[in-house]
Amino acid sequence: MSINSILSLTHELLDTISEATPFCVVVFNQRGVLFSKNDCKECLEMIDSIIQNDFEAFSRRITTQFSVNEYTLAKESEVKWYQIHHRAVAFMGSKCILAFLSDITDKKNSEAELNHMLKMRSLMLDVSREVANNDEIDVFYSLILKNALASIEKSNLGSIFVRNGNHFQCVSYIGFHESIMDFQLPVSHSFLYRASDGAMDQIAYLCDIQPSDLNYPIKLATGDHVYIKSSLTAPIRIHGEVYGMVNIDSLEANAFDDGDLKSMQFLRDNIEIAIKNHMLFQEKSNMAKFDRLTGLYNRHFFDEQYEFIKEKAHRYNETFNLVMFDVDELKKINDLYGHFVGDQVIRKIALEMQTSSRKSDVIARFGGDEIIAILFASNSQELEKKFTRLQNKLMDNPIEFFDERVHCSFSFGIASFPNEGQEFSELLKLADARMYLNKAKRHIE
Repeated sequence: MSINSILSLTHELLDTISEATPFCVVVFNQRGVLFSKNDCKECLEMIDSIIQNDFEAFSRRITTQFSVNEYTLAKESEVKWYQIHHRAVAFMGSKCILAFLSDITDKKNSEAELNHMLKMRSLMLDVSREVANNDEIDVFYSLILKNALASIEKSNLGSIFVRNGNHFQCVSYIGFHESIMDFQLPVSHSFLYRASDGAMDQIAYLCDIQPSDLNYPIKLATGDHVYIKSSLTAPIRIHGEVYGMVNIDSLEANAFDDGDLKSMQFLRDNIEIAIKNHMLFQEKSNMAKFDRLTGLYNRHFFDEQYEFIKEKAHRYNETFNLVMFDVDELKKINDLYGHFVGDQVIRKIALEMQTSSRKSDVIARFGGDEIIAILFASNSQELEKKFTRLQNKLMDNPIEFFDERVHCSFSFGIASFPNEGQEFSELLKLADARMYLNKAKRHIE
């Protein structure tokens, strides 16, 4: 490309061009800037950076038509973005480059922030899906931390603590040694409490934490002991109360910026929503499974569990006992003392059965005054003795109602799977018949 074949510019023409555009106008070659107008210090620094570091590569892209490139200029902790429209020209008898520069830093930052927020929204959708599909809160906490660390670039460690009275108890962690699960952190010693003067109502950002700042040495998963240097700590508030806190930490001082703080705010808001949704899910799940008066399983859930237990018993050649219970004289108690006392009798009997049962046993409220159970690892003779002792214990510990002593008692009947029946209806019929025999026998006694 000869100098005669390209556009020739004069100072007067460049002045006219500069007046017609808001952009910084620069003419330069490898020796330096030959003309500038509407310029700013940063634009000239950008051109000087190109001349010093990238001129040959830059000039190879230059043609007689305008082309567009984007360049960055790093200044201390700030990065500036510039868009450069450029083409080859002749100026002052030599081949040069005419460039129009515009600062697009705000646009780039907005794009980066938008992309970051889209990524975070996608991550939090994962959390929301987990809440809907999994009732294990520990899995939910782990996913929150994983996504939080993925969202905040310079984070090394993460933890979630739940408040228990005057202490915070760790319920999930990433990067720490497993011993953190045994760590009881006094609320007043937490970064969150001290940064907010006890209010714990805002995100705390500590950028250069010193060992003297009640900063405990922490043990990493590798076994090393180190000090946290930067921390973003967000309160998790549910129904106006501090439920817990989520901590994103770094071993580097001044690790986080305003963008990370915004990310933490977004995460905190979504975590609170997710936990509320989880609690609502748990509440609905409990309503679908448990009887509100006694805390035992309800009949619908028991029916579902029976089919599962029966299939498992067939598969592994297991046995179990189905036991039917009936509260004695409940109608009489309701008539004499009212349904409130009757409910207390049912609740007391249910509590005794729960307390004396194994974790694997399934106990449900079957009807108004009936309780049903599937009990494992016991034969019918052992259960006869166990429930007879329980009958006597309840009779010896009546409910005090004003000046009255209301005795609690029950009758029971036992049927064994598979020897006495395979289907629920068979076992229930037999256990029910034996329960009424037990009731009649006790009435005679």
